Amino acid sequence: MKLFEPINIGNTELKNRIAMPAIHHCYTPDGFVNERLLKYYEARARGGAGLITVGGCTIDLSGQGPMMIGLHDDKFIEGMKKLSKIIQDNGAAAAVQLYQAGRYTHSMITGQQPMAPSPIASRLTRETPREMTIEDIKTVIESYGQAARRTREAGFNAVEVLGSAGYLICQFLSPLTNERTDEYGGPWENRTRFGREVIRKIREVVGADYTVIIRISGNDFMPGSNTNYEAAVFAAELEKEGVDCFNVTGGWHESRVPQVTGELPRGGYAYLARGIKEKVSVPVIASNRINDPEDAEYILKHNLADMVNMARPLIADPELPNKALKGSFDSIRRCIACNQGCFDMVFTMQDVHCTANPLAGREDKVEIKRAGKIKKVLVIGGGPAGMEAARMSAARGHRVTLWEREKNLGGNLIYAAMPPGKDDFITLLHYYEHELARNGVEVILNREAAADEIAAEKADVVILATGAKGAPAPFPVKDGLQVVSPLHILDKKAVPGKRVVIIGGGSVGCETAVATAEMGTISAETLKFLMENDAETPERLKELLNHGNREVTLVEMDKGIGRDIGISTRWVVIKCIRRLGIRVMDQYDVKEVNEKGVLVKKDGEETLLPADTVVLATGAVANNPLEEELKGRVNELHVIGDALKPRKLTEAIREGFDLAKDI
Repeated sequence: MKLFEPINIGNTELKNRIAMPAIHHCYTPDGFVNERLLKYYEARARGGAGLITVGGCTIDLSGQGPMMIGLHDDKFIEGMKKLSKIIQDNGAAAAVQLYQAGRYTHSMITGQQPMAPSPIASRLTRETPREMTIEDIKTVIESYGQAARRTREAGFNAVEVLGSAGYLICQFLSPLTNERTDEYGGPWENRTRFGREVIRKIREVVGADYTVIIRISGNDFMPGSNTNYEAAVFAAELEKEGVDCFNVTGGWHESRVPQVTGELPRGGYAYLARGIKEKVSVPVIASNRINDPEDAEYILKHNLADMVNMARPLIADPELPNKALKGSFDSIRRCIACNQGCFDMVFTMQDVHCTANPLAGREDKVEIKRAGKIKKVLVIGGGPAGMEAARMSAARGHRVTLWEREKNLGGNLIYAAMPPGKDDFITLLHYYEHELARNGVEVILNREAAADEIAAEKADVVILATGAKGAPAPFPVKDGLQVVSPLHILDKKAVPGKRVVIIGGGSVGCETAVATAEMGTISAETLKFLMENDAETPERLKELLNHGNREVTLVEMDKGIGRDIGISTRWVVIKCIRRLGIRVMDQYDVKEVNEKGVLVKKDGEETLLPADTVVLATGAVANNPLEEELKGRVNELHVIGDALKPRKLTEAIREGFDLAKDI
């Protein structure tokens, strides 16, 4: 595979073309490298990545983020030496990303007003920065240089400048955020000056033989800002200043175009890297939603980029490169783009973990050992919690049997993969199916478990992972019209009528509303055909994309919808709801469902919502009928996942893992 061909960036030789870019983890509350960070990156380096970039790392106190790795003072060098060494000793080249947020800085973190090229409020922080003086600019440029010096002194192979996502260099480059009238604003040459001077200073400090990378936005995806064309021109100018490699990502944090959620097709922004590659002569790295080695191979073989970034994929499976090199593709635990454990955590200043990989971020505390005594383990339920418990138990050497009452494994994971943008969830099921077989788990499908049968197995350990079921409606539901579960809409067992009322505005209700409203819209394949043949006007194509053949109403009792959706993905779901014309009625109490529709009440006034189909997305309750019957009848009994309490996929998998690692 081209993916595993060596490549040089500057004077740094990489063993392959897989890079793990900088991603914030909130593991360093005091800025110092600690055991948690060391063990975390040791696992990713040992897993086979060619280049690992740590960071962002602070270059000063005025533009820092929460709990970032410190590099604004020489006192951090010793710890950074340990980090570079552990990465390099395990086979990867190591780089540092230098971070200065500008107007994206939160004053509650720094204790001072953010500064930026111009005093233009940030939609991300809801703060207005002060305009940087010339002295401020020179000071920040010098801070970049000194942080680069520390990077080299700490033994890293390369330094990377963060010039993407709407951070400080972007803010100077964009006319949206730069209204200066001096030499750093106005014409294109002036707006590029800050970025060019940063690179020039770094090159001056680290010397001509040290590798310098910059991460840039391939397109700001901000109306009126820089596109892929301007990004390529900027890259060409930075190459003249001494940049050895361009790490190309998508837009700004403020952009209304999804960057990392499942709505973006795998490798969907590789074209941005291609646009840069066509204008420069040094290596270019493609980014965003590249979670599969075969997709990565396509990007490289077709010369869209010279390398690929895998950030979340290496959180989900540090061994991804090694597995791909061996051809063990089915053993790869792919990132499912849920954002629950990574971006949702960073944006709420919590430490990063991973839904798919319950070990991520705990490498310093959790050690997986072979079982001291081999036990017979019986797992009831083949959903995420049960599959993970069975997998880990078997991996440790236990004799494991799993009973699942349905004809296939997966439980509610199957339904989680059905809404738009959730396709990659199903890869987690494929991973479990493969790993259960590889570890020798006896899987028995179509097996309804009864307490007497379970007790008769005489297992040393019984694990109940029987999941959840829909909660009963807290209002009368009369006969006379089609009333269905969201699951039956998602799996297409139920075909909704023209007028659809969905009761419940949580994540399930919102995703079901989007899926229902998209019924009757044209597919991506049809859109491509129509565009290629100029069969319809752009306006008509947009109409066909955004308007299905159902009238969908979403009813929620509380204020707002999607409150249980993570902060990094909720806005995308809300955007889809608006795009598809779904009617949202929040703060309405449902009085009853009758033969004519749904009777709701707000502020003392009742309204009948006519409906052909009503979808009850009114929550879930634990499905745990066996625990009481089995108490005292089996040697060791555990309840995990939604059978204990309905929550998210993250908790289900972690509970299965945590239980099994200690059996």
